Amino acid sequence: MKKKVHVVHHTHWDFEWYFTNHESFVQLSYHMDEVMSALENNLIDFYLLDGQLSIVDEYLQSFPEQKERLVQLVKAEKLFIGPWYTQTDELIIAGESIIRNLDLGITIANELGGYFKAGYLPDSFGQGKDMPKIYQGFGLDKTVFWRGVPNDVTEDREFMWQSEDGSKVLASNIKNGYFVGVGLIYSDDAQDLMEVIESGATSDQLVLPVGGDQRYIDFDLRERIELYNNQLDDYELVESNYDLFFDSIDEDKLQTVEGEFISSSVSKIHRSIYSSRYDHKYMNDKIERRMIYQLEPLMVLAETQGIPYKQGLLDRIWKLLSKNQAHDSAGGCNSDKTNKIIMERFIEADQLSYSAVDYLTRKIAESREEVKENDLVFFNTLPFSRKEIIKCSISLMSEDFDLVSNGEKLTYQLIETKKENSGSIRKNPEEMDPEKFYYIHDLLVEVDLPALNFTTIQVVEKSKSEEISNQAMTHGIENEFYHVSYSDGMLHLTDKVTQEKYFNFLTIEDSGDEGDTYDYSPPYEDDVLSLNFNEAAVKVTNGPLRNEMKLSGEWILPKDLEERSNKKQTQSVSYQLIISLDNQKNLLDCHLTINNEALDHRMRVLVDTKIASKKSLTNTPFGTVEREVVDAHINDWKDLGWREEPTTIFPMLNYVNLHNETSSVTCFSKGIKEYQIVGDNYDKIALTLFRSVGFLGRPDLIRRPGIASGNEFKYIPTPDSQLQETLTFKFMIQLDESFNEAKVMKDFQKQVVSVPFYQIQEMNRFTTTLKYFVSNPLPTNTQAKEFLECVSDSLVYSSLRKSRSGDGIEIRLFNPSLTDSCEGGMIELSKGMSYQIVDLKGEALTSLKNNDKIDLGSFKPGEIKTVKLF
Repeated sequence: MKKKVHVVHHTHWDFEWYFTNHESFVQLSYHMDEVMSALENNLIDFYLLDGQLSIVDEYLQSFPEQKERLVQLVKAEKLFIGPWYTQTDELIIAGESIIRNLDLGITIANELGGYFKAGYLPDSFGQGKDMPKIYQGFGLDKTVFWRGVPNDVTEDREFMWQSEDGSKVLASNIKNGYFVGVGLIYSDDAQDLMEVIESGATSDQLVLPVGGDQRYIDFDLRERIELYNNQLDDYELVESNYDLFFDSIDEDKLQTVEGEFISSSVSKIHRSIYSSRYDHKYMNDKIERRMIYQLEPLMVLAETQGIPYKQGLLDRIWKLLSKNQAHDSAGGCNSDKTNKIIMERFIEADQLSYSAVDYLTRKIAESREEVKENDLVFFNTLPFSRKEIIKCSISLMSEDFDLVSNGEKLTYQLIETKKENSGSIRKNPEEMDPEKFYYIHDLLVEVDLPALNFTTIQVVEKSKSEEISNQAMTHGIENEFYHVSYSDGMLHLTDKVTQEKYFNFLTIEDSGDEGDTYDYSPPYEDDVLSLNFNEAAVKVTNGPLRNEMKLSGEWILPKDLEERSNKKQTQSVSYQLIISLDNQKNLLDCHLTINNEALDHRMRVLVDTKIASKKSLTNTPFGTVEREVVDAHINDWKDLGWREEPTTIFPMLNYVNLHNETSSVTCFSKGIKEYQIVGDNYDKIALTLFRSVGFLGRPDLIRRPGIASGNEFKYIPTPDSQLQETLTFKFMIQLDESFNEAKVMKDFQKQVVSVPFYQIQEMNRFTTTLKYFVSNPLPTNTQAKEFLECVSDSLVYSSLRKSRSGDGIEIRLFNPSLTDSCEGGMIELSKGMSYQIVDLKGEALTSLKNNDKIDLGSFKPGEIKTVKLF
């Protein structure tokens, strides 16, 4: 019996890369003519349009007259589109972003006749462990991908891929790349190609993907199939598609594999791309947090107050973000001209999302029943109550003021006061109206915030301040949890709970980087520098709410690789590190600014945990992953023929943790996406701040020998990726006696989800861009009122938004544990509502119930649940 070879004709259409999306769109506009004509005229049977809708979306914006033609081919199951909007990165993109990407792709595809019902990611740089449960949540029970499966886990091409909650998908692993089938077109050696694709196949059903990057239609496909069939006795090639191929696979005979796939045993995986073009990663992280934790839930809150939910606005922003989260775009392995466009999309998404938050907070604040001058309104967009120290700005005629809540004065901490004028600006400041001067006060205030609600305090102007000024000290800063001191250029930390002392606990490492935008690689002649804070100017401020230590100085580094090889340092790089301790908060907050002027280097912050470790933990889109701190093949990877060194540099989303039976140290980040566990005892957490490199791809790297990644035939300079600019890094450190995944993430959310605020005043029309615009209050007064609160110590809150169908509100939570089931707790509602559990598409999984308390029930390890409220 002959083995059947399913020839799958496709293209891989990188959204952007060394070329821009604008440039490739020109080819796409003509390529689509070829595709549709070839299918309509029966020159080919099937065609897979790379599994992403972004290119179709943009094509139809320019050529709407082609829509019906395309729809007919999709409905006839000749042309396969979707399910993605763009082919996402899976490792450094938030879980809700991945869901929005699929949601957008499926929504658009359904309007065009349907979508390819498989998680198709043929080129993502590694596969995240949560993907099976994400796919199953969207009703996708199959996946196709290439990179990352370790040889010592499986060499099978087909297997069942399972998440820890039990979700399974049938996986087809293209071990030789989505382009392996072009051998059918260019080589007459049929037997050799068959041996390649048969290696690892689990049955007599083989798959041969014929396509490549931005590849044209192979009009001679049938001729080549016939040529091969005439040569082969044991194989029969047929035009096919992945649906037909998957239907031929007996799932019961396949092995089950769990976990993430980030091994370089069969393909390059670029396990240090997570720190390329840090400026983009910082922007992505900031906008993701605003969209997921602020704007979407704020729109839900606003709708309860009579303000329409704007799904179209959200979709516009998510499309911008999804384009930037395609695997090359997220990684940063692009040309400079492409990355300028990526940054422009980030700026657009940033402005849209920020302005939407501003509009809604203003509208709600100005529509309250009793609006008083200098009311200060704070908004909690998280579904649990919080008590936070909030940084805010207020504008007053008076230089002095009190903050009052429910008749009681609140303690606040004044940071800075600036004098401004609301009159017409003049060339000569003395001609400005003296009656129109006012003060802008930056301050800290501690506020109790009810869940998913807003609260108001009053600003009372007065003539004389009773506020105690902040005191400048020199010995250090502390709160009830920590004491931080500075001496001899070093920072020392004391855990006041356990009395454990950490000498020189935070240092900076600078090393050379002869890699490229894909990978870090040490220079052939390196000079690794351990930097402390010698000769730093130190300012310590102790206030009633926050204590702060500011260190300012400069490091002298090698200017470039030549200086580094000669052990020479002439380049000054200035820095400022601010370490803050809030009262009653078990977090040490670090804000580091570096003005990078050096070339070809990598900078990392090293945190000494004193915990000798064999494994690290970090969060994934919907769970936790445990990783070995030393790879088992670090010494024999070349002998095994691996494509790059398996250095234990790993991706992270929000935190990395080391712990033992008595101690736990967690490092949180806002935008830093890469870590490694280092030190003689593997007791130090190294967070990669940034990598400064100047080429898209380089050949013959120490960590990645052989041809250059990207384009092997041409050096493509990327001077912008040297990041010679001022860079900001925000990270936090938490010491504890034990590690709890849910608690860590709740602490993270409380710390990083800022509290929007709005002051009722008209003298300063430039507090936000939209403040200058006139705005009518709502016809019905807004009211601070309870809506819902999530009461759970074992779950991680993931998102709150209106359903795509518009008929309800969806709140999503998950169990972050790798191994343990848990009881989920409750969602408490202000009134009885109908609710049911739904999947990630919003389709019902349980019957409808009605209550003012929702028992979330038990959660399997890693399980996601979405509750839909009506």
